[in-house]
Amino acid sequence: MAQIGFQTERFISGREFIINNDHVMTIGVVLVSTTTDSGNNPTTTLRRGLTLGKITASGKYAAYSDSGSDGEAVCRGILMEDLDMLDDTGTAADKQANMLIHGYVDYSQLIGIDSNGLTDLVSGAKTCSIWADATS
Repeated sequence: MAQIGFQTERFISGREFIINNDHVMTIGVVLVSTTTDSGNNPTTTLRRGLTLGKITASGKYAAYSDSGSDGEAVCRGILMEDLDMLDDTGTAADKQANMLIHGYVDYSQLIGIDSNGLTDLVSGAKTCSIWADATS
């Protein structure tokens, strides 16, 4: 039965964290070979929605960690697609990926986010502008 009246519209993009595809901007980045997704099995398979920080020394990206000391303590964006960090021989390797730096997201669907990382994203710290809401 259809409901009449105002409802929250939510665009389902196949990327559960994106609320609406309007005004989405991504950039290509290189993820360092040691990047892992601690909440996944295997940890070398990164899930879309993983929050990312930039390693100062190399300019490569890794999973965001507020306790990090190499630059990854500032959340710079969000991984757009699942990514296997192993090469054809089963060895961890640097990988290219797309990172969301501008858009409207459901922060409750982001992986590895905390209050400091959320502040980084929505304040535009370090070249990103994310609007965040919790819809679930």
